[in-house]
Amino acid sequence: MKTFIAPAIIAAMVLGTVSSVSAMEIKSSDVHPMGYPTTEGIKYMGEKLSDWTNGRLSIKIFHSMQLGGEKEALEQVQIGALEMTRVSVGVVGPIVKEFDAFNLPYFFRDVEHMHKVTAGEIGQDLLNRLEGGGLIGLGYMDAGSRSFYNKVRPINKPADLNGLKIRVMQNPVFVELVNALGGNGIQVSFSELYTALQTGVVDGAENNPPTLYNHKHYEIANHYSLTHHLIVPEIFVFSKKVWDTMSPLDQQLIRKASALTVEVVRDLWAKKEAGDFANLKKVGVKINEVADKGPFIRATQVVRDNFAKKGDNFKKVISAVAAVK
Repeated sequence: MKTFIAPAIIAAMVLGTVSSVSAMEIKSSDVHPMGYPTTEGIKYMGEKLSDWTNGRLSIKIFHSMQLGGEKEALEQVQIGALEMTRVSVGVVGPIVKEFDAFNLPYFFRDVEHMHKVTAGEIGQDLLNRLEGGGLIGLGYMDAGSRSFYNKVRPINKPADLNGLKIRVMQNPVFVELVNALGGNGIQVSFSELYTALQTGVVDGAENNPPTLYNHKHYEIANHYSLTHHLIVPEIFVFSKKVWDTMSPLDQQLIRKASALTVEVVRDLWAKKEAGDFANLKKVGVKINEVADKGPFIRATQVVRDNFAKKGDNFKKVISAVAAVK
């Protein structure tokens, strides 16, 4: 869906560049390097803001974990020490519990289903609720589907995870997911994952092809099993403390640039995922497609059931997402 900026808004942008005198450099953090879809998306966002305001608003990207992992960056945004960051939805689950629905295994039917949910009323409502945690939700970004990789053996059935220590995001739902499949879910910051793989703190992890390739985890964990157990979108958020000091015009400009960025990242992601999947094959990663996902779906039903037991709000989220066609 293309975003249209009305002439009146463009006129307001021009007036804003004339009437405002203070420049603002928005600092944004990401664990990924430049060239990755999320960092390139934020770069695009900064260029749009700069164009619209004659350079008054701009974005400086701290990429490659320069400001720490996702959890650390999110905490900095909450206190206003950092204006913006891009994180996985898994990291904001502790702030808005219903977000954990997006982290449930085999929850979205496919990527198109995820797009419809995040672009609709459900996705916007959850973003709005982040304000209670000191965050302004700007939008969702694609992150493909996640699968298991490890340095021991291929995973073709849940039993193959028995005894394996699998790194998960710092969110209890992910621990529950891996444990339900017979593995041992261990919470490790993404910034510490490469070392954790090297030293044996974990045997593997789970993520998408671009993450496995770009962060060179394949150098240690070269078995990649396509379970596609998660389709977890990512989000970019702004500090509410900083947001509340900004003019309505600047807030509107950031919202408009964010909507455009969502579209750009979708295109960038599709190209990046296909390219890096091919790159993984070139460097000799042993990739196996899991032919029968039924045993994985059945084994993780307990995770979805436990989530629904948390209360009516959680049941409603599950039902509402399932109803999106």
